[in-house]
Amino acid sequence: MGVPSQSLEGVVEHKLDTKYRVSVPSAWRPASGQTVQLRLLKWKHLKVPVLRAMTQEAFEAVIESIASNAEVAPGVRNAQKQAVYAGSESVTLNDQGKLAVPKKTAQAHGLEAGESVHLFGRGAAFDLVAPKDVEELREKEAKILEDLYDSVDFG
Repeated sequence: MGVPSQSLEGVVEHKLDTKYRVSVPSAWRPASGQTVQLRLLKWKHLKVPVLRAMTQEAFEAVIESIASNAEVAPGVRNAQKQAVYAGSESVTLNDQGKLAVPKKTAQAHGLEAGESVHLFGRGAAFDLVAPKDVEELREKEAKILEDLYDSVDFG
């Protein structure tokens, strides 16, 4: 089973518990009695550090995208893939909707037990964002939306 078929949407704020677990919204959770293995990727979205949680299939698509980029030399592509592998780890989303974030990874991204973490839905993935980075990310996304408003016609 993968991430629920519906789109992962919205932004929610939760707290990391003492074991560095965060509860995800109920709509994002696996079916009762099931767990989901996800890849947690150290990433930057709009140059803001995030931890991106994605299915193994989505992770493989990232690797394939790198591997098939003919505009980049093969040696560079290989180094890029290696860096992405090194910057990721397997995590579990349990049937209660708790995602265990490795302590060292959480702390390296400014996340601490008992403190807030913001979850940004990204369609087929979601980002964990430290409180110190939320405002910058929201401002950058607001700018993107401002530009988008003028280019999309719902007519």
